[in-house]
Amino acid sequence: NTNAGYAFFWGNHPVHGTHFMPLLSGGAQQYRDLIPKELLPLNEAELDKALLKIGIQYVVDDPGRFVLLSISRLEEYFKFWPSADSGLVSNISRVGSFGICLPFMLYGIWLALAKTWKMKAMSKRWNIALLLIFVVIYTSIHLFSWTLIRYRLPVDAVLLVFAALGITTLLERKQPAKGNFTAHV
Repeated sequence: NTNAGYAFFWGNHPVHGTHFMPLLSGGAQQYRDLIPKELLPLNEAELDKALLKIGIQYVVDDPGRFVLLSISRLEEYFKFWPSADSGLVSNISRVGSFGICLPFMLYGIWLALAKTWKMKAMSKRWNIALLLIFVVIYTSIHLFSWTLIRYRLPVDAVLLVFAALGITTLLERKQPAKGNFTAHV
């Protein structure tokens, strides 16, 4: 059981309004209190299925709120700046990893797309496309359901490949005569 029903129910519950709250202030008890009382006797799998149905109904009942709520998750999903809610180590890690790598990731994506666009080999294009499709689909799933920074980590791992391309390309431009790093797409 993936608990997708729980995540979709809690992530789209009207308690959020149109602005996603990554963690409710009442903790685990507040989440439990959101579950309709008549569903509490169900086992975990049955409850997950029932909560997914309710979560989907929230979307059907108010699609505009769902869109605004999903957009509000962008901030939490892509957060790389310090936060008063996080400790010193978390803030340093967030800024020092994603914050520093993001420009190289974007540059690497641009380079990869530019290089593969010029190639005749479709297999090279598909290599890049599959990575980017994963990034888009995985990100979308979390923007539509439940978002915390930790759910971005698989996307970060894929995007680090592009960051490496961006960094090596910049290093090659800086020192073309010395040790060629030759970044291949």
